[in-house]
Amino acid sequence: MNALQKEAEQLTRSLVLTDDQLHQIQSLLMNSFNDGLKRETNPVAPVKMFPTFVKEVPDAKHKYGKFLALDLGGTNFRVLLIELLGDELHHETEIYTIADELRNGTGAELFDYIAFCIFSFMNARNLVQFRMPLGFTFSFPCIQEGLSSARLTTWTKGF
Repeated sequence: MNALQKEAEQLTRSLVLTDDQLHQIQSLLMNSFNDGLKRETNPVAPVKMFPTFVKEVPDAKHKYGKFLALDLGGTNFRVLLIELLGDELHHETEIYTIADELRNGTGAELFDYIAFCIFSFMNARNLVQFRMPLGFTFSFPCIQEGLSSARLTTWTKGF
């Protein structure tokens, strides 16, 4: 072992956890998750957990077709075209940056930008005239009021 490897090992030694430490972390996480799920402790829980309910799973007929997928995370917004061909999957992705002005602006400005991105993506692929199913990953804490309806509880990730 050379000097650089020894130094790296010494610097990272404190990152190695024992089984007991891992079990403690697991227990703390589970307690935080459970507090986040309980109505009475959710408002003060460090990890917000909201129950969601998927009422059905796609059947075999949904293994074919084109779908749009949206993903709004922190600094980026992704639009994907997914084509399912039985056991095969093809996809195209476009990533759009969310500028600071949009993260700090109004909801209307943000969603106008999202609509513009979706239109640009579909227009570039000659899809504007088609209707297709759409899934939206909205990576912020929400209370789901229905399968296609949710209420934002608070903005996170710099929004």
